[in-house]
Amino acid sequence: MTAQPQQQPRRRPASSGAPPPPPPSAFRVPGALRRTNLVSLPDGYRASVEPPVTSDGFLGEAFVMDSQEFLCWLSDYYRDDIVTLRLIIRMMGMQKPGGTVEATQSRLAELLKVKQSQISRSLKDTGSLGVTAKVKAGLYQLHPRLSLRGGRVPMEPRPGTRAQGTLKVDQLSLLDAIEDNPDLPGAFKELRQLPDPEEKPLREDKTRAQARAAKKGRTS
Repeated sequence: MTAQPQQQPRRRPASSGAPPPPPPSAFRVPGALRRTNLVSLPDGYRASVEPPVTSDGFLGEAFVMDSQEFLCWLSDYYRDDIVTLRLIIRMMGMQKPGGTVEATQSRLAELLKVKQSQISRSLKDTGSLGVTAKVKAGLYQLHPRLSLRGGRVPMEPRPGTRAQGTLKVDQLSLLDAIEDNPDLPGAFKELRQLPDPEEKPLREDKTRAQARAAKKGRTS
């Protein structure tokens, strides 16, 4: 009895208009995730491993970039101060890598369509809490525990070199730099916790307005 050759099954012709199948997902291929952790480096190169970019614990215990916890606190604490609330949100949107905001008080007042005196008052209040700090005229810093835009910033060239490189900024490195900077206000350097919004007293002008309203109600 002779062996008969096995007949190959017929295949349907592929449709010319059908898109190519998607590449296999790393989560469906056994061992793919382990393989992605292997990095081949050329001779003479080395790599370093850095910890996850996070803070040492603050409010929600895991603060990275624009924290939802801070936005919630902001809306509660400045519920009676719409100018300061709008100002911080605007500065969060304007910040450059590293959390710096390049704008004068007059420019901020122009953007918010308020008086410059209101901007000055708001920055004084947020500065006393450690939320913001004035670095120099026209340059402010948002605290990296609360709000941070990561990225790379220009680096001053070293003595004897003309090339100017860039430096990667993250939350932990900025927190270390703040502690080592003697020019920053103490409230900004020592920020560890924000006040409870429920314990915040009304602004003086709000208190006076309530007193006038109460007095008017007694005389009418």
